[in-house]
Amino acid sequence: MSEESMYHIILLPQDNYWAWVEAVRDYAVLFQVGVTPDPQNAVETQQPGQVITVLNPSDGYPAVGDIVRWLGEQAPNATLDVVEAGSPEEARVIMSQRVADGQRFASAASVADDPPTDSAPSVVEGVSSEFTLRWPTDYPTITQGFGLNPRIYRRWGLPGHDGIDIYAPRNANVYACADGEIYRVHDGTGEHPYGIHVRIAHVDGYRTIYGHLNRALVHSGQRVKAGDLIGLADATGNSAGHQLHLTLKRKGATAAGQTTYPSDIIDPTPFLAPLEEVPVPADDSWVHGRALVGLHGRVDGPMQEADWEIVQQARIEALKLTTSALAEDVTRAREINPGMFVLVRLSADFRNRKVGAAEFARWVEPDLIRFKALGVRYFEIHDEPNLTPEGMGTSWRSGYEFGEWFVQVCDLLKAKNPEVKLGWPGLAPGPSTSGMRADDAEFMHSAGSSVGNADWIGCHCHWEDRHGIASENGGGKYMYYRDRWPDKLVMITEFSSTSPLLDSQSRTQQYLDYYYSLRTRPGIGAAFAFAVSASAYYPFEVWRSEDGKMRIDAEAIGARAF
Repeated sequence: MSEESMYHIILLPQDNYWAWVEAVRDYAVLFQVGVTPDPQNAVETQQPGQVITVLNPSDGYPAVGDIVRWLGEQAPNATLDVVEAGSPEEARVIMSQRVADGQRFASAASVADDPPTDSAPSVVEGVSSEFTLRWPTDYPTITQGFGLNPRIYRRWGLPGHDGIDIYAPRNANVYACADGEIYRVHDGTGEHPYGIHVRIAHVDGYRTIYGHLNRALVHSGQRVKAGDLIGLADATGNSAGHQLHLTLKRKGATAAGQTTYPSDIIDPTPFLAPLEEVPVPADDSWVHGRALVGLHGRVDGPMQEADWEIVQQARIEALKLTTSALAEDVTRAREINPGMFVLVRLSADFRNRKVGAAEFARWVEPDLIRFKALGVRYFEIHDEPNLTPEGMGTSWRSGYEFGEWFVQVCDLLKAKNPEVKLGWPGLAPGPSTSGMRADDAEFMHSAGSSVGNADWIGCHCHWEDRHGIASENGGGKYMYYRDRWPDKLVMITEFSSTSPLLDSQSRTQQYLDYYYSLRTRPGIGAAFAFAVSASAYYPFEVWRSEDGKMRIDAEAIGARAF
């Protein structure tokens, strides 16, 4: 396998990700290799001649376990270059030696099964490991990484996302990433996907593109320095929200086989010097300062006496109710815990009919007023709208259409109730299922800026095994929401283990671990375990079944030390 025929990507641990990126930066730049923290992204391309360099600290990939074995199963035709480094510091030493030696791989023995026959040249013509990118905004959060969501971008002939999206509110400053010359300022006409955007040419054939701007503040032919203000952010073009899209190109990269992307597009991540700060939501009304231990109330009716025993035994701090609850349920909750935070989901029957925003608001406003009179201020608007029984395909056909519906509902309800806090609903997690569910990630991507109109964001987190507790597609789903909307409070309005195989003790321990992991997590208001009870369905998720069997040890939850 020659260098020219090789598709090469580096997989890094997500924990302390930017430290790992910095450790491999010179190597990635020298050999023009993309990086990713997502194992699925590393194997999804499945290119001929693929090599995956994986940094392999102990327990570096908790979502999949043994990463080498997992990669072997998921990408059996790929060549694995395993780097045994226990920390970013160790990785820096190993990868720096490779750079110094001009060796893509340390030795043939370090690449399993199918090592390249050609070693890398000691000098790669025209490539400078000194080229770096200054962070282009005042906000540190990447809302969509390079190469992600191939299902979305393949319609444009791309292997995945062709740059990175960085959270940037409307009119936020956008800065040049490196010294260079403006070679194009586009006004966004012609439905250009980048909308209003600026392009800069740099040394060594590198070029950067800054998309979705509200306004460009430079002109073609102008020389700029790294850090110069070049525009103001917005959501023009094909944008899912207020953000900056940054694309990096290097002349000749596609023809040289250094990238599978057309138009010489390469991954900008290894070149970026990241900002370190993580914004915390600015919701002054949220005064708890910690993620509350929450429980979802009875699913389909008022709370029962056995439910209240669980609430008391478990020392529940936050209770989620549906509109089928009684006013007495709020009163009882606060008798048990005077500081009980109560959240109510406003919902209606969407089955086999189209429900407009005005109709929904008219239906649920009496319930909102009823609970508001009891001091409830936080309300979730609807539930899992990416499901067919909840309106997908009839009341809306995409996340974008639901977003418009959601904003209209909020406007109508707040016209008479300005003090309430209305939340974006949790989605049913998982990929598209014909006739039942729209892919939750695509739904959120399509909804875009409408999510930012919510006072807070709801998120559903479910997992099947212990590895799934920290997975971005399981118990860690909330991390996507916090990263993309860092100024918004997130409520985990449902979480559970859906495994039918867990015994009560193991399930209880998983819930305790999950509550504890969230306790001091910035921007998480409460986590509501699903659910205390239900008259039917959910046999493995309810804390108590109708026959009295307990699946969660409430006393053990209540005996927690936090």
